[in-house]
Amino acid sequence: MSDKGNGRMGAAVLRVANRLEELERLHAFLDSVAEQGGWPGKLKLDFLLCCEELVTNTIHYGFPQGGDHTITITAATENGIASILLEDGGIAFNPLLESKEPDISLGIEDRDIGGLGVFFVKSLMDTVQYERTANGNRLSLAKALTTTQ
Repeated sequence: MSDKGNGRMGAAVLRVANRLEELERLHAFLDSVAEQGGWPGKLKLDFLLCCEELVTNTIHYGFPQGGDHTITITAATENGIASILLEDGGIAFNPLLESKEPDISLGIEDRDIGGLGVFFVKSLMDTVQYERTANGNRLSLAKALTTTQ
């Protein structure tokens, strides 16, 4: 259900396997969600960068025991807010507390590897919230639709 005219879209859900090949499906999903929700181009790119980073991290680090697992991405647009909910059954990991802040004042050759992805997520989104549930990790991203994007 969508009503592009007022930035309203019912929830859309994508379930992907914990494999990097699934990122193509994530891109197609976000293209569709952005179109239906009337997201400006920059907003779509911000969500794409954030979701790709977070899903890639989950694929690489969330399931150290291996095996096939599912990552669920739910997107919605309502009341001028675009939101994405990422859920997985991986090991507990709160990127808001457990990710080391990169020292962006250093030159690239002097910085530690890692940490920039979560830094970008926090910088690009209006709100980022983490919750550990009985089923795993739940990370919510939200950003206002604005005419300046």
